[in-house]
Amino acid sequence: MIHHHPGEELLLAYASGAADEALSLVMATHMSYCAACRAKAAKLEGLGGALLQELPPASLKDGALNNVLARLDAVKPYERPQRPAGRDGTPAVLRSYLGGDLSTVRWRRMGPRLSYAPLFQRGQVRARLLRGVPDADSGPHSHDGAEYTVVLQGGYTDLTGNYGPGDLQVMEDGMSHNVVADPGEDCINLAVTTGRLKFDSLLQRIAAPLFGF
Repeated sequence: MIHHHPGEELLLAYASGAADEALSLVMATHMSYCAACRAKAAKLEGLGGALLQELPPASLKDGALNNVLARLDAVKPYERPQRPAGRDGTPAVLRSYLGGDLSTVRWRRMGPRLSYAPLFQRGQVRARLLRGVPDADSGPHSHDGAEYTVVLQGGYTDLTGNYGPGDLQVMEDGMSHNVVADPGEDCINLAVTTGRLKFDSLLQRIAAPLFGF
């Protein structure tokens, strides 16, 4: 059962197309677990379409339609590569970045208890997978920018509550926490950050840039 959902502002950004690639990935991943947010996003998309229909028509230059049609003829259709069906429930939108399931991810170790897998970087925005063995903790840290996290497997707990598969956590600029993986299976998360993490520990502050944190 999903307990933590995006706010209306994030849903509206996603439904309107205003969200960037990384935030769209986070939202789409959360909604692959959450039927309630899928329904809300669909309703917002419908409202947006209705508003567009009410806009007054705009005049176009002579020949505009023919010019557009001619350009379309010159564009080669995009053919999405065929991938085998997922076997472990990995959200389809995430599989397109991984090239497969979570079980095929090549993890980069950050010590005996934590590992990560980078997905992409766009300026200061980074998307990656994080993995922690049971009871592993991230270390106390704050955020220079926002952090969006969706749980994919297992769960974790911090001062704001407990998060399980499909839950979305939003940490705003300046907020602090220490994430601790729940007992049981490994905790795997999709995380997007818009700035650096600021760790309390001197050792972690030194090591973090080496891993892109």
